[in-house]
Order: sequence, then C-alpha cells, then structure tokens
Amino acid sequence: MPLPIANTLLTRQEITREALMVLRNNTVVIPHFYRDLDQEFGKKGGKIGATINVRKPPRAVGRDGATYTPETMADVQVPVTINKQSGVDFEFSTADKYLSLDDFRNRYLEPYMIALANKLDAYAATVAVQNTANVVGTPGSTPGIGNTNSLLLYSQAGQKIDEAGFPLKGGRTLVITPAARVGWINDNKGLYNPQGSISGQWETGQIADALGYNWFVDQNMPAQTIGALGGTPAVVGAGQTGTSLATNGWTATRTGILQIGDVISIAGVYAVNPQTRVSTGSLMNFTVQAIANSDGTGASTLTIFPAITPTGQYQNVSNSPGAGALIQVYGTAAGGQGALAGVQTRQALLWHKQAFAWVSFPGDVPNGVDMGYEDRDEDIGVSMRFLRIFDGVYDKWTNRFDVYYGVGVLYAEGACRICVS
Repeated sequence: MPLPIANTLLTRQEITREALMVLRNNTVVIPHFYRDLDQEFGKKGGKIGATINVRKPPRAVGRDGATYTPETMADVQVPVTINKQSGVDFEFSTADKYLSLDDFRNRYLEPYMIALANKLDAYAATVAVQNTANVVGTPGSTPGIGNTNSLLLYSQAGQKIDEAGFPLKGGRTLVITPAARVGWINDNKGLYNPQGSISGQWETGQIADALGYNWFVDQNMPAQTIGALGGTPAVVGAGQTGTSLATNGWTATRTGILQIGDVISIAGVYAVNPQTRVSTGSLMNFTVQAIANSDGTGASTLTIFPAITPTGQYQNVSNSPGAGALIQVYGTAAGGQGALAGVQTRQALLWHKQAFAWVSFPGDVPNGVDMGYEDRDEDIGVSMRFLRIFDGVYDKWTNRFDVYYGVGVLYAEGACRICVS
C-alpha cells in the first residue's frame, strides 16, 4: 500500500518553528534577561568566540565650591561573548519521515526540545547565580518553613537592589524553587492578599506576582555546595583593591576552602550608594570566582567579584579592608562557619532586567543537506538552526538542532540570591 501523500508535506520551516514553540514554553530564566545585543553580533558574522563590549554609562563624583574640577571619563566596558553551543540530535527511519506534524511534534520535538530548554535555562541561571554577590537567607533553611519569614526575606532581597540604585518599580523577576513556592504559600496564607491572587494560588499552586516582582518557579535553579572552610580567615595587609584578595588564618593545606559562587564579606567594608557613595550600612558581599585552596601556613589568595573599589567614579565600598579584618561566609562570622562547611543550599534569584544579558544567533546552514533552516523566537530571544541529512547506508534521517548563545554579566549589583534550602 502506498504511503499517504498528505503526510509528506512536513517542511523545514514547520519543524523549526514547532521546535521553537516548544522551547519557548519551557524556558523561565532567559526570557527575562536583557536581549537587545543580537544585532551587534550579527554584524560580526556570528561565530563562536565572537565578543562585543557593552559600555556602562559613566558616573561623576561632582565637586563642591566654585573651582572648575574636570573629571577623567572612565570608559568601563563589559565583554559579552558567544561561547556556548548546545543542541539535540535524533534519527528516524524513512517510514517516520511521513509522520504528520502533530505526530512528529509528540514523538520527537517535545521530548527533545524540553531537554534543550532545560539545558539553556540551567546554564543561564548558573552563570547569573555564580556572578551575583548579594545574598540573603540562611543556607540550609527554606523560607516559610519553620521560623523563617519568607515575606521578610524576599523583601530584603529587593532592598539590596534598591540600595544599588535600580528603579523601584518594574523590570524585576524572581525565580524560586518548588520548595520555596510551598514555603511562600504556607507562610502567607493567613495574611491579607488580593482575592484574585489567593484564588489563583489555591487553584493552581502557583504564586501570583507580589512585592513588585514577576514570580516564576523553575526546577533548574542551581544548588551551591559551600567550600570546606576552616580556621579563622582574615585579610592580610591593609589597602587591598581589585579582584584579588590576600588572606590567611584558614586551616592549613586544605583543598576547596571556598568554591566558585561562595559569598564572602569583610568586616568593616560596607556597600555604598552608587551615586552618593554613602554607606548603605550593609556589608559589601563578594562572590568567589575560582576554587580557593590554603597552603601550609593557612594562606590563600581569593579571586572575587566585584572588584574592591574604594574611590573614584565607580566606587562600590566604603573603604579598603583593614589588616586582620575577619572574613564572613554567607554572613556568618568565623566562629560559626564550621556549620556551613559542605552545606548544599539551593538558590533562588531576584534580578533587574539590566543585570544580565542573553545573546543568541543562528549558525550557518550548509549546502548539501536535505533540509536546512534557521529561525528565531523573539519572545525568548533564541535563534535555532535545524539540519536534516539522509544516511543511505542505514536508511535513516539524522536531525540536529543547534543554538549558539552566551550570557553576559552587565550589572550584577542589580541581582540578589536567596538561600531557599
């Protein structure tokens, strides 16, 4: 019996667009990043490793009095690089080629695109979390469960972004974990809430927008395993600036005292308002950018972000750390850090849209393939390439979907982590 001709009309455009539609419905993090840089990458030819430098607006210190005092214009640039390629691949027989679009979507596109969406979302979330120094909450505790006040905690996260000078209204996204969602609903069920919000929470188990944030739940939010810690860590030498911090007092000869993404603060070093340079009264947080080990004397040089900048147009701290200033980990002083060693804490994230950038461009569609097409979903800012090639030896059609992308850290001070487990 001949195969039905009606089912042979599946086109490359249909396949690519259906794939993007499934991808869109399964991404949470990346649609809320800044996504207006793709045209810049298009001008550079769209290659892995392509980089553009995004200029931050200059800041002025200003003067008091009548004397003219010109300031040097500091041109601060943030690199954003396309450095990732992810995709999914599958094969089907010649007979499967004649599936209808619905059958093709159900059998192939949905399971494979869901896997790809989770991969993209998880990467974007991990980069954002590991480059966010602001943090609230206690590792190992879930907001809304036990004695932890979730309303206070999520409000404190917003306070961190307020103090960094970001607009008080609009553009803020909060992505939490399933456990944190349960904690929030449990903690606030007895408080006054708009009737529509309560109804929605009761009927769907989802959180309506609150506190001026757009709320989402994502299973892909990363867990941070805190380093081995140990000892009584302190700063070595006064006046240190930049992204390298000399410390000592750690337990000697220990591997992984701090892990990438761990958060530290330094006694006496406070965050400042970005415009007035006046202390906010909160210790400045720094996130660790490389695994730290201690030597035989207990010394270790930490790589941190942001850079310690105590003066000038881009001042971010009240002063440089003093010699012997004690180091806190996740807000815990040296005496209590032992309880944090090795603790795994899942992280929620609140951020303003300007904090992180997502970029994506389609790869080249080569000649000599049975099908080749690229398309873009503007709602999530993802470009995708689809290729189909026939394998005559095994009578199979090989299919691949590729996404080329990168995540840039623009204004990480506009984000705050929340420890939610």
